[in-house]
Amino acid sequence: MPDSTSTSRTVGDEVIEGRQRLVFVNKGDHYTLSTLGVFADGVVLWRFGSTDLDGLRAAFDDGTLRLTPPEGASLVITGTARGTVPALESWLTPELVIGELADEVDDLNDRPDSSRRCWNALLAYAANPTGANLEVVRELYHAVPEHRRIYMLGDMDQNDVPVRILLAEVGETIPARRPGQTLTVTPGAREQALDYFRRSAAGVARAQAQRVADGPETTVPLVVGGHVYPNGWPDPAGLEVLQIDYPAAVTHGGREYASVMHAYWALSTDDPDWHDRIAAASRGLDARTLGQDAPRRPGWPAARLGAMAALLRDKFERHPAMAATLLGTGDNRLLYNDWASKFWSSSGANWLGRLLELARSELATRQ
Repeated sequence: MPDSTSTSRTVGDEVIEGRQRLVFVNKGDHYTLSTLGVFADGVVLWRFGSTDLDGLRAAFDDGTLRLTPPEGASLVITGTARGTVPALESWLTPELVIGELADEVDDLNDRPDSSRRCWNALLAYAANPTGANLEVVRELYHAVPEHRRIYMLGDMDQNDVPVRILLAEVGETIPARRPGQTLTVTPGAREQALDYFRRSAAGVARAQAQRVADGPETTVPLVVGGHVYPNGWPDPAGLEVLQIDYPAAVTHGGREYASVMHAYWALSTDDPDWHDRIAAASRGLDARTLGQDAPRRPGWPAARLGAMAALLRDKFERHPAMAATLLGTGDNRLLYNDWASKFWSSSGANWLGRLLELARSELATRQ
């Protein structure tokens, strides 16, 4: 969406991605400029309001939200400016904005949006040009927000002209690509439009075959980590064994540690007393609590990724059953939950998720 930017919100331990744009909020005696956010779970937020797309439509209908306030109305941009609204004109309508936001929700969930659904229907019609398939194309084409239809084919030399040719009757005159020009639909023009989509389908098939030859282009995210069990770990454990605080002995420099987390935080300090206290902690989480207060080894920020990678390699080499659990995640993208660190967690750089994927790849290569 041209006017949108990325955003997110947190629900419990889950980070929900979203997109946002600007909208005017009616405050009774004045209007304010605010962000309007839509999220992958369908929630729509503005200032202190929370709803869904149907509620957003109602807010536009009753005047709570507007794309352009009335000329002469009082406008307050919080912390920035106050004044009178000049003459503003929007090239969008509320329905077009809602259509864009619905596409954003699809995109955030890796689902085909309205343009992609219409595109898929066009390929199906080109392969089997029946009246029923054409009606599906017609319905899905009109579901695409009108101002986005010229982009739906991703071909600015054609815009959406091939689609409009197929939806018109032979002999009908329709607008051409260039403003002010028209074209008359002929049987030959319809056949050329069908051939356009047949060639597109062939190109898609070739590209798909090339992607499959080197594995999937995208992978399904899988969340690991973030679980705390005060009364003991599950037995048998599942993905919990991938957590760095799970009790699984590792060695480094000839010394054994009770878990990756014990080793990581003990190695983060060059003070022998702190090192031994951290290594002797009863749980991985206790080792982290101690380690965060310990004096840090010089150069540790530059060394910590290498240290963590080495510890994970040792863990999965020493514990085959845990390595099998890691391999069992297939080619899923691993998102590591760690409330205490954005560096390691998927709420930030997700370095632990990335290093687990690296360890998994190395295990798979050796097998």
